[in-house]
Amino acid sequence: MKVLMTGITGFIGGNLGERLVNDGDEVFAIVRPTSKIDALSENLRRNVKFFVYDENNTILDIVTDLCVENNRPEVVYHLASDVIMAHQFDDIKDLIQSNITFGTELLDAMTANNIFNFVNTGTMAQHFEDAEYSPVNLYAATKECFESIIQFYAEAKGLRCIALHLFDTYGADDKRGKILGLLKKIADSGETLKMSPGGQLMDIVYIDDVVEAFILAGKYLASNSYDYCGTYGVSSMNPIPLREVVKIFEEVAGKKLSIEWGGRPYRPREIMVPWKSFKTLPGWSPKINLREGIKKYLGK
Repeated sequence: MKVLMTGITGFIGGNLGERLVNDGDEVFAIVRPTSKIDALSENLRRNVKFFVYDENNTILDIVTDLCVENNRPEVVYHLASDVIMAHQFDDIKDLIQSNITFGTELLDAMTANNIFNFVNTGTMAQHFEDAEYSPVNLYAATKECFESIIQFYAEAKGLRCIALHLFDTYGADDKRGKILGLLKKIADSGETLKMSPGGQLMDIVYIDDVVEAFILAGKYLASNSYDYCGTYGVSSMNPIPLREVVKIFEEVAGKKLSIEWGGRPYRPREIMVPWKSFKTLPGWSPKINLREGIKKYLGK
C-alpha cells in the first residue's frame, strides 16, 4: 500500500513509519526544512521518500507530483502538530499555522488529486470533564478547529476520515520529557521532584498499541470500510491515579523515588478524570499494560 505521512519525525510518527515500512508499505513523508531527518533510524532514512514543505514547494505541488508519478497514496496519516500545553502570546501564530493551516492545505491538495482516505490525530484534551467538546488549552482548541474543517471536506468533497484522539503515550526511546521520562530522570539522578498532590487519573498507552490503532484505521479506509469513519479514543482502558503510576514505576525500576507530593499545585484546568465517553475503534484494544510497558520503556 502507498501511504503519505506528516509528522514522521515525531515520536508517534516515527514509530508508525517504522511499522509501515516493516510491513512492506511504500511510505512518503512531508517534512519541514527544520525537521530532523538525520535523527531518524537508518531504516526510515533509507526506505521513506521525503518531501520538504517550504516557501518554494507547496503542499499542492508535493501531492500533485506524487500523483503525476503514479504514486497516488491510498491513505494519508496526519500526525504533524505543534503541541504546546500552556501557550504564550508568541505561540499563537505557529499553533494556527501548524495545527490548522497546514492540515487544511493538505486536505485541499488531497481532494484536488482524488485522494480521500485520511487518518487524523486528535487529543483527549478536546474533551475536558468528558464533554463532547471542551478544550483544556489552546492547543486542543486548534485541533477541534481543524476537525470542523475536516467536516467541510467530508461533506463537500467526499473525504473519508477516521480521527484518533490520543490519551497519554509512552515507549522506548521517548525523549519528549513526559511523566515517565521525569521519573526515569530522578531515578537515575536521585534528585527530588516536586509534583502535584497526585490524585489525577492517568491514562497512558504504550506506543505499540497506539501504532496498531493507526494501522487498523488505515486498513479500514483502504478496504472501503467507510462505515468506520468517525472519532475514536485510543485509551489504556484502565486510568489510574498518578501516585499509583509512580508506585508501579518504583516497583519495576527497583528504586524508591524522591517525590515531594503537593510540592506544586494542580495546573489550571487539570484533567482529574480523563475522557470516558469515547468510542473504541472496532477490532482494536490495548495489549500492553502499564507494568509491562514500563519494563519495555526501561529496557528490562
